[in-house]
Amino acid sequence: MFKYVNEDQIDIELKCTICDEPFEAPMNCATCGNTYCKSCILKWLEKQASCPSCRQTGAAFQPVISRVVRNQLNRLLVQCALCKYTGIQRSNFNDHISGTCPKYIIKCSNNCGWKGVRESHQQHLITCRQNPFPNSLSKFSNIVFILILSTLLYWIFRRSDK
Repeated sequence: MFKYVNEDQIDIELKCTICDEPFEAPMNCATCGNTYCKSCILKWLEKQASCPSCRQTGAAFQPVISRVVRNQLNRLLVQCALCKYTGIQRSNFNDHISGTCPKYIIKCSNNCGWKGVRESHQQHLITCRQNPFPNSLSKFSNIVFILILSTLLYWIFRRSDK
């Protein structure tokens, strides 16, 4: 649900040669040391029993544990496909989606069955039938209106009695 910002400027050493994208869960071939995305190499191995680079049959693959590589990948900037915001590091993308993306579809926090974009949730809560605190301001306004009307009617009828 994101695309890379300035993808043409991403170091080729951080890209999988199978999908040509920056590594996701990078895995190294134990024989030649070439790196691939975990999902890419698993799909490859379903069809071919060898490493795409060294062609070693039955080659073992292990997760990349280099903190430097993982940090470089995590710092890559991405653009959210939903809201188009571009200032997100790849490692923070899930936080953006789960917490702040205004275009992400969410369910009503009151479990009323409503689904909509996060930016519409506050507006929905005003009219939500399950809202334990419906729009307090409108209720207050109605109470004030009734008090004023009652007072006015009281004075009108009181004067007419004289």
